[in-house]
Amino acid sequence: MKKSPYLKFEDRLADVVSAIQTLGTYRFYKLTPQSWSERISGDAKQMGRWTQVFRQHPEFFRFSSDGLMVSLVLRRQKPKLFDVDELRIVSRAERNGRDKSGQARISRGPLSESELKMLIEVANNMHSKALLDRQEGRWWLPLFATVLSAVVGFGGVWLGATLKTEAETQPLSIIEVAPSSAVD
Repeated sequence: MKKSPYLKFEDRLADVVSAIQTLGTYRFYKLTPQSWSERISGDAKQMGRWTQVFRQHPEFFRFSSDGLMVSLVLRRQKPKLFDVDELRIVSRAERNGRDKSGQARISRGPLSESELKMLIEVANNMHSKALLDRQEGRWWLPLFATVLSAVVGFGGVWLGATLKTEAETQPLSIIEVAPSSAVD
């Protein structure tokens, strides 16, 4: 069974929650991994770490078709009607009436508090399930230890009985050494 990324990497749940919060609330819904890295951790040099988080958690994050931008799956489902400068939803007519540079300032709206809470609960549940799966994957350890103890115990009893039987059936041979006679 493939090891869950929630267990494979220390603090992965915290990373996923941080990314959900940031990608869910920032005014632009998609950015490059480097830009998200700077937004999430304050360090664009951690881009590799965040790219790994995004790639290993497709249940939450998606790369654009050209592979350059990352967004939150749920946020991609929202219409592009959010004015990033005025921080408000605009009508389709207002959006369509803008020139190209004005339309570039329209994004998908941020997630609501309840949507963020739901995604964080999903991440927590997936982490908990990964922990449970790991524990269930070890069900055989106590059974194996019990069987091994029994085999060793029976082996010890058998060995003891065999040695005792051998000792009872074979007389002890005592070799007497006669004193040597001295020749004068």
